Amino acid sequence: MPFFNRSNNEDLILAIQSAGVRRGRNGFDKDKSGEKLAESEEDLLEHRTDGTDAFDTLYIGCEKFPYRDAFNLSMSGVL
Repeated sequence: MPFFNRSNNEDLILAIQSAGVRRGRNGFDKDKSGEKLAESEEDLLEHRTDGTDAFDTLYIGCEKFPYRDAFNLSMSGVL
């Protein structure tokens, strides 16, 4: 499970919390329509879904390829 420092990632946390969802061709998708708009004081680039895509990649990588699998470690500590 990836962790992040809350005090150093306020923009990422806000972007994750405010990311919208829409119904796409293959089910539900992240709403990325705001990425095409110009930046404003109320809509900063840091609070859009671009940054959340990087976190999604990290999270999916951790789920699909857990660290313990890389070294063939068992959870009990006995191989």
